[in-house]
Amino acid sequence: MKMSFSLTSSLARPHALQCGHYVVLGVVMSLRVVCVGTGLVGQQGIMAVLDHPEMELVGVVVHSDDKAGRDAGELVGRAPVGVKAIQSFAEALALQPDVVAYFNTSHGRLKATIEEFRAALAAGSNVVTTSVGALINPKTARPDVLAQLNAACEEGGGTTLFSTGIDPGVFSDFMPVVLSGCGRRIDGIRIFEMATYESGQQSDSVSFEICGFGEPTHTVTPLVDPAGLSATWGGTIHMIAEQLDVQLDEIVSSHEMLPSPETFAYQGRVIEQGTIAGMRFEIAGIKDGKKLISVAHVTRARHDLAPDWPRPLRGDAYRVVIEGEPRLDCEFEFSSETGEHLTGGWAITAMRAINAIPLVVAAGPGVKSVFDLPVITGRGRLG
Repeated sequence: MKMSFSLTSSLARPHALQCGHYVVLGVVMSLRVVCVGTGLVGQQGIMAVLDHPEMELVGVVVHSDDKAGRDAGELVGRAPVGVKAIQSFAEALALQPDVVAYFNTSHGRLKATIEEFRAALAAGSNVVTTSVGALINPKTARPDVLAQLNAACEEGGGTTLFSTGIDPGVFSDFMPVVLSGCGRRIDGIRIFEMATYESGQQSDSVSFEICGFGEPTHTVTPLVDPAGLSATWGGTIHMIAEQLDVQLDEIVSSHEMLPSPETFAYQGRVIEQGTIAGMRFEIAGIKDGKKLISVAHVTRARHDLAPDWPRPLRGDAYRVVIEGEPRLDCEFEFSSETGEHLTGGWAITAMRAINAIPLVVAAGPGVKSVFDLPVITGRGRLG
């Protein structure tokens, strides 16, 4: 909320934003944050706000009745913090947060998600989100949606929306561009996500609805649907090309489903032999018939499956390869002190949004990309 602590009638943002705090007449005031969604990523976001010395958690929005009324601390496995979960988004906006950190899924409810973004921005709250990959690159977002959100930013007195994550996100937009600065000649940029979604490590929605585990192998799941790939990852490919001053001719995609070699129990259900137990896809930007930029995902339901498919050196990882001279091959392994190997990935996803909050509050109005902001750092996290 650009106007939260301004004592004038001007609609300009406060100029005294320092280190994530508003400073008004010598009084330091923390950024007020509402978190929406308490899933695997949302829990990481809530903990990140609670742990940050320059942020105050003022509200949590949940959607299930069994979470409503529970303390936010309890929802993330901590001691009570005095913030009770609510189910009303409008009630959360009435708390006048500076920022809405939105982690709720947009799967099957994209229109409702965009409307909640619009409502928050128009009410004077900035938005950081990991829920809509198509907004990571505003230039390739649907023009009508972008216009609607930008208008809401103006209505809210100059608010800002920033969409990010891990992939699409830091490993498929920012990091490849940064590493490209090491090249004398660049022949291509290759990005890989290599992860195992073991039983119990993902939500049922991700495992069965989005990945399609247990479905017939001819099923075109949401994860590999060409239109979805183009909307979600196409924007990041265009963004890399733009940063490197390249005009792509087209974007193409392909995928392969892995038939399970046997029947096995998975997350309270059964994956039958011959049904989907993994998949890999690639989306690539083409110039003059050459694949210049590509993003590939390799996902397994068990680590031992598809031994011939690309896999990380150890654990789960992202890999960025800059083909050319010199050739640069970087693998980024993520893990967690909890011992749950995917938790590190959920944390990175949330932290890209939460750590961007001070920058988003200070940014100009409208929907922004990572290249519209200063470098997102772990300010306030060290020590």
